[in-house]
Amino acid sequence: MATMILVDFQNCFILILLCFFSFLGYSLFFKKPKNSPGYDLPPSPPSLPIIGHFHFLFSSLTHKSLQKLSTKYGPLLHIRIFNVPAILASSASVAYEIFKSHDVNVSSRGAVAIGESLVFGTFGIIHAPYGDYWKFMKKIIATKLLRPQILERSRGIRAEELHRFYGSLVEKARNNESVGISKEAMKLMNNTLCRMSMGRSFTEENGEAEKVRVLVEESNALTKKRILASLLRRPLEILRIPLFKKEIMSVSDRFGELLERILVEHEEKLEENHQDKDAMDELLAACQDEEAEYKITRNHIKALFVEQFIGGTDTSVQTTQWAMAEILNNHKVLDKLREEIDSAVGCSRLIQEMDLPNLPYLQAVVKEALRLHPPGPLLVRKFQEGCEIKGFYIPEKTILVINAYAVMRDPDSWKDPDDFKPERFLSSKEDEKHQELKFLPFGGGRRACPGGNLSQIIVGTAIGVMVQCFDWKIEGGKVNMEEAVEGMNVSMMHPLKCVPNSPGYDLPPSPPSLPIIGHLPLLFSSLTHKSLQKLSTKYGPLLHIRIFNVPVILASSASVAYEIFKSHDVNVSSRDLAVNGESLVFGSYGIMHAPYGDYWKFMKKIITTKLLRPQTLERSRGIRAEELHRFYGSLVEKARNNESVGISKEAMKLMNNTLCRMSMGRSFTEENGEAGKVRFLVEESNALTKKRILASLLRRPLEILRIPLFKKEIMSVSDRFGELLERILVEHEEKLEENHQDKDVMDELLAACQDEEAEYKITRNHIKALFVEQFIGGTDTSVQTTQWAMAEILNNHKVLDKLREEIDSAVGCSRLIQEMDLPNLPYLQAVVKEALRLHPPGPLLVRKFQEGCEIKGFYIPEKTILVINAYAVMRDPDSWKDPDDFKPERFLSSKEDEKHQELKFLPFGGGRRACPGGNLSQIIVGTAIGVMVQCFDWKIEGGKVNMEEAVEGMSLSMVHPLKCTPIPRPQALAFTCNL
Repeated sequence: MATMILVDFQNCFILILLCFFSFLGYSLFFKKPKNSPGYDLPPSPPSLPIIGHFHFLFSSLTHKSLQKLSTKYGPLLHIRIFNVPAILASSASVAYEIFKSHDVNVSSRGAVAIGESLVFGTFGIIHAPYGDYWKFMKKIIATKLLRPQILERSRGIRAEELHRFYGSLVEKARNNESVGISKEAMKLMNNTLCRMSMGRSFTEENGEAEKVRVLVEESNALTKKRILASLLRRPLEILRIPLFKKEIMSVSDRFGELLERILVEHEEKLEENHQDKDAMDELLAACQDEEAEYKITRNHIKALFVEQFIGGTDTSVQTTQWAMAEILNNHKVLDKLREEIDSAVGCSRLIQEMDLPNLPYLQAVVKEALRLHPPGPLLVRKFQEGCEIKGFYIPEKTILVINAYAVMRDPDSWKDPDDFKPERFLSSKEDEKHQELKFLPFGGGRRACPGGNLSQIIVGTAIGVMVQCFDWKIEGGKVNMEEAVEGMNVSMMHPLKCVPNSPGYDLPPSPPSLPIIGHLPLLFSSLTHKSLQKLSTKYGPLLHIRIFNVPVILASSASVAYEIFKSHDVNVSSRDLAVNGESLVFGSYGIMHAPYGDYWKFMKKIITTKLLRPQTLERSRGIRAEELHRFYGSLVEKARNNESVGISKEAMKLMNNTLCRMSMGRSFTEENGEAGKVRFLVEESNALTKKRILASLLRRPLEILRIPLFKKEIMSVSDRFGELLERILVEHEEKLEENHQDKDVMDELLAACQDEEAEYKITRNHIKALFVEQFIGGTDTSVQTTQWAMAEILNNHKVLDKLREEIDSAVGCSRLIQEMDLPNLPYLQAVVKEALRLHPPGPLLVRKFQEGCEIKGFYIPEKTILVINAYAVMRDPDSWKDPDDFKPERFLSSKEDEKHQELKFLPFGGGRRACPGGNLSQIIVGTAIGVMVQCFDWKIEGGKVNMEEAVEGMSLSMVHPLKCTPIPRPQALAFTCNL
């Protein structure tokens, strides 16, 4: 109340002061307009001495005061502010004639308050005269921001911001908090337009967003002062009175400082010659180009963005608020709108921009809100030349004020003009064309706002989300529709606040947790996959858990995993568990934790084309055959000496040698100690796994506190891996100089590293990290699968007999099993798959939701960690019969069954982020198992393998590694002779 009294006193004081100056300067500075011979000026309502109709212009609701004036005296009036002449147009027919016959003549606006101000000064496009500069800036906006192809490319940005908007509302609904619709809409509009036009938004974290909001509020509060200063600019300049200049320039300077930092960021990007240029990049290029179509300055660029913040976003915000208010006050409209959205979009996903053409009633609701509550109710122009309108003469330099509010409530053009009836916009093409002549929410003619269509898209999807996903509780049951004017826009006297209720879009259930640490004990239990499986069995297949304050979604059933990979594959195609960026051990250089993007795609392409392509696998078959013979020879040697065999140790030699020779042309030898070093480093890396996970989960707070958790240990392993691989890289560089033909993966990566025009510029550390991940993850997974498969076979004599019978039948007793035999050994393949199902090498698949989404009727916020318990998925009793039993027969099925099984069989992950080497792994494991079954009987201490599980690193291993003594079968000795 005290603030309102102060404002009223201030306005009264300004009015008295102006009357005084006007009285003194009336005869000195003003001249009465002269009529043209044969024409009269439009009628003029009674006015006050000296100030004329000033009191109408500065009433609290100017648009309504002027509408009332026009209702009484006519739709075309001549008014004056002091002695500044103005024409007031208030009907659709008058507005139509002006824009049809005098568009160019009224395509400029009047004088500005302070020319050097960024806040609607001479640098801005809003008050720029119609000419070369205005045309150039409009062209930039139309081609670099609003062109259909550009809008199509930026659709992803709008979708991301819409999901953030939705996520914020869900959070409010969960906490039963009241939502300020204008505040949430402002975040949506500002972030969307800023990212589209200058490649980034203002963040809440560093205070930028708050600064912009404060500056916009201050600019709006200065609106009437700016208008007054511009109307009286000439006499005030003569009297050297800088009216409101200090206040206006204060806001302008602070906007300038904020935008200067962003301009510098963009200049640095321009130096890098990046391809996807936004509107700010184009303007900076024009600013720096001496031969540009129009020479602009940094202030021109800043002023354009200031006007976007003040005018471009707030108009859409107010439309969103008014539209929701009208919807909530009209339950029939709400029901009809919800019915349309449910019918066209359904209940399984969030409304999207591409749905709008199929939602005509939603579009009509937005248009009707714009008609009743135009964001800019008064359109101000200036007649550059004298002209005739409706038989009246309009002198040159006369101000034109079109009351769009009155035009769109004109009873001669709109039936029941004050009623909210979206149905009036559900009309034929002919009716639509007729409506356009009287529908002016974004102005009219060539000076109309070019962003009207984009505004309706953003507002439409925002309204759609609020209607589709929430019920709304309003205090008092009815929205107060009293109007106010903030700046140039019509806003609500009492901003819309209501409480969202989202019964169908809540977070998944969350089991009881401990204070502060949340569900951390589950993650750090000895058998995490089993702890999480037990949790899901009790509370459900889709759960929301937290580690400290890090949100995690746990998926534990085949149906949930299938929906995630089918509908949200791209969304969950990134990880976020890198600890130390400079580490080679699962750091930012590696492909395993690389975000889904150009680098990840490039590295995957290299791996699939240079290592795993069928032709490449065919060429490297000899390598695998040689290593398989070495593996067999080692087992024969153990058998001769009646020695016990550590299956994992022998399998590790086989896998490591095979993959290393295939990918970098040589293996690590035991003689020079390289193989031992690699094994030791892999063991150290695995021992660090849980520490790395903890450090990654707490990475941000630890960085702020400058605590390098486990950094010393991690970097020690990383550095030793780096030294080892550097020697191999040097060897390959020497080979590259010789231009040898048969290039392996390391050769291809080194070539890309040294090629300035490579598809993606990588460094030596990228190459090293790829091979570190191969040692840690690529080989160990196959080793564990081999060990588990043999353990299951030895514990199931019927399986062993059936497998041996198949191999003896298909391969015979005269030669060793070969890779080319596998297609003829379906039971052997089924045994490997069943071992992978029961003992997945990586039991937990970790991803990250880049955007908020809906799964099984629950809302998942953006940036949430996803953990798919592949172990639980592949033992899900709803998808697998007798899920805990080892039954290879379940994989001896038809093609249709195989296709169905793929949806719930995730030993190598799922979606585009699945391990591309799964097929190669099954080939190597299959032949290794085949050799051990074909050639040997096995003696186990105690007669039964202990199947107790342990987790080493990221892999599922055995607490008691499988050790058994091989006994050669008769044919094994014959094979030995051929070694």
